[in-house]
Amino acid sequence: MGAVQRSRNEGGRVAVFVDGANLYHSIKSYYRGVLDYGILLEAAVAGRELLRATFYIVEKHETEEAQGGSGARSFVYNLNRFGYKVRSKPLTVHETVTPDGEKTVTHKGDWDMGIVVDMMRLADHADAYVLVSGDGDYVEAVEYLQSEKGLRVEAISAAQCTSQALLDVCDLHTDLGDIPELFRRSPKAVGDGQSAAG
Repeated sequence: MGAVQRSRNEGGRVAVFVDGANLYHSIKSYYRGVLDYGILLEAAVAGRELLRATFYIVEKHETEEAQGGSGARSFVYNLNRFGYKVRSKPLTVHETVTPDGEKTVTHKGDWDMGIVVDMMRLADHADAYVLVSGDGDYVEAVEYLQSEKGLRVEAISAAQCTSQALLDVCDLHTDLGDIPELFRRSPKAVGDGQSAAG
């Protein structure tokens, strides 16, 4: 709570960028219960003026079709209801065959470059950014935004799986576990659509 309180004193316009895949894997590995995305956004904004909140998801289309596809739709609907703009892209599956004839399947689906591009686009309109991710791939973009654009950049993530380089460069870090009431026991309130983020 102390970390979130300190950010409230900064004021100004804030933009929030949620790396859904990174958040999903952090929740799956370190926390129990269902994350309340409304409380997450409230903690990120921390009393400031919200410019935009964008939630980036990678959708596994084959799984959705097998389940009737309603899980991802209700998840996106709930995110919209909480105030997030949702950007989605499909998970890409690559199949290759080795010289021995062995088939290898790899999955690609991340928003790292898209998030960085969106951060650059909004840089002249915000005073602060909140990045919900622990991925060290954002370090250079964060340093650029701080030094060249004068932006305050904060991170919210699971400390256990956050890049030390990202922790070192951000102006403030809030551990997911330190946000009061962030995790609920019953999945019914949000419609257990977290899998759509991963």
